Amino acid sequence: MAVLRLFIRSASFAGHPKARLSWRGRKGWERRFSEANSRAQEQGKTQPWIHVHCASLGEYEQAAPILERLRKKAPERPVLLTFFSPSGRESTDECAADHIDYLPWDTPRNIREFASILNPKDTILIKYELWPALIRILSDSGTRIHLVASRFDRGRHPATVLGFWIRRHLSMLTTLQVQDAGSAEVLSNYGLNGQVTGDPRIDRVLDTSIQAASESVQAKLSAIQTWKGERKMLVAGSAWPSEWRTIAALNSKLEESGWCVLVAPHEVRGKHVSVWAAESSFPRTSQQSEPYPTSTSGLILDEVGFLKTAYQLGNMALVGGGWEAGVHNTLEAAVYGLPVAVGPAVSGYREIQALSEAGAIDICQTETQLTSCLLNWMTLEGEHKRENAAQAALAWIEVNKGAADRIIAAIAATWSISESTE
Repeated sequence: MAVLRLFIRSASFAGHPKARLSWRGRKGWERRFSEANSRAQEQGKTQPWIHVHCASLGEYEQAAPILERLRKKAPERPVLLTFFSPSGRESTDECAADHIDYLPWDTPRNIREFASILNPKDTILIKYELWPALIRILSDSGTRIHLVASRFDRGRHPATVLGFWIRRHLSMLTTLQVQDAGSAEVLSNYGLNGQVTGDPRIDRVLDTSIQAASESVQAKLSAIQTWKGERKMLVAGSAWPSEWRTIAALNSKLEESGWCVLVAPHEVRGKHVSVWAAESSFPRTSQQSEPYPTSTSGLILDEVGFLKTAYQLGNMALVGGGWEAGVHNTLEAAVYGLPVAVGPAVSGYREIQALSEAGAIDICQTETQLTSCLLNWMTLEGEHKRENAAQAALAWIEVNKGAADRIIAAIAATWSISESTE
């Protein structure tokens, strides 16, 4: 922890933006936590705090449905949401938590101070957030600690020879909840009991799909729908240059096949977006006034916050990242029953493997194979295959939903046990 703090502080002084946010964002946390506690008391929330902790924005996608259900399950208890990374803290303003902040540095002094200010009765850690001082000191002070939506792989820390120290802290948890049976099996090799409750990201995309869109989002969707007209649409989400090359290869086939494409770049402000627009003559939604010209076969959605709802307008999806660090969120497309094509970087993404085995996702090893897959789905002959993939996606979502409710039920069961013991 001392080395980590030194590294982040040095990077902050050197001008690194995320390091600066991380360092400065933690200053004054004691005052902010005390003020949050006072506000909760004033609002009549006098019951013990619930603390939910995520690493970053990605883990918040798992935490969000849990937070919503906690609010309904225990409305009298205030909720603290903390992040380790600035990409989570600085991007999350409105949620079911009473206070959002950075997690203090994981030192004994900080955690003891944290416990003395808020004294949370439950701390819920999302996926991999195993901070030893937090677990040890809060557990000693009587806090019930829950690890949820976690995953463990054989041969990957802490399921290794060197992972004994973290595994010792896992044994201190009140509930140890995992996404799948494979993770539970890995834990059982070390005498740890993993309770399979699933992945709440599925509930997150389901919640999003049924929520009423804001006026701005609905207006954007209506404009895209008008532009789409009677054509079928490919939605290319979180596209990188590799996916763009596939779209460029498809461009000449779109109109004659009765298709169009909506491209949502991974980096909406990247220089390559301007190049894509120039190469293809596709309008950019951020620079084109509505209505969008229907003479174009493509549209570039270079605005943040619309992709996850725009999938509902599509007939099939291409999800980017397959030739980068890893494929992005395929669940956002699958929840609307879209067959999905992706590149090969899917190692460790169990939901992609599962959807592929179900017949909902086509994992392509090369860009040429990706282009062929999409071209096949665009033909009349490929329509039956596309429909089967769509039904497989919806069926898989239906079978695997409900993780957030199971997680809350497992946590609430420990409340009853504690109350009866007391």
